[in-house]
Amino acid sequence: MDTSTHDGPAEHPTAADALAAIDAQQQRTTTALRPSPLGMFLPWGLGYLVGFGGVWLAIRGVLPDAVVTVLLVVAAIVPLASTGITVARSTHGLAGPTKRIGALYGWAWLLGFAALFAINIRVGFLGVPGPTLSLIWSGSALLVVGLLYLAGGALWNHVPQYVLGVWTLATGVLSVFVGYPANFAVLALAGGGGFIVLGLWLHAKSRR
Repeated sequence: MDTSTHDGPAEHPTAADALAAIDAQQQRTTTALRPSPLGMFLPWGLGYLVGFGGVWLAIRGVLPDAVVTVLLVVAAIVPLASTGITVARSTHGLAGPTKRIGALYGWAWLLGFAALFAINIRVGFLGVPGPTLSLIWSGSALLVVGLLYLAGGALWNHVPQYVLGVWTLATGVLSVFVGYPANFAVLALAGGGGFIVLGLWLHAKSRR
């Protein structure tokens, strides 16, 4: 004799349940693949503050040119390295298209800035006046950074990163329009400040 008891009819997952589970898994995977906000944004913000802020101080006679040159080199290398390492870590252990996309995106930063340096150094040898050359450097550098953040926001479906790309492009345009030497103040405060605020906000949000 069957002595088993039944509390009610067996529940079977519906198509809606399956779609919801797939969507939730996709959301978790996308979040896990997003690079660390501190590694992606904070180094750039500090780099802008240190590098361009140092140039501003040199123009005002506070810092010697040799010190500013060192600051600029460090302010460029450290954020680039941090970005590459952060992207590599976020795609570590993955295979297939996702890993390839992360690697290609990391290389885009290095290749973009290598081309930027080569072009602007060549332009400098053509005898372009110093103030004009500084506007070319600031505008073109933020153009590259802004476009790469737009691409990153699109790749990882990350609206804050996309917004940062827009902010960076706007900062680059403003730095050119305000002219020399106010462009360095715009880069240090608006550019660096935007990166720092977003990085800290996203980090705090991720820990809630």
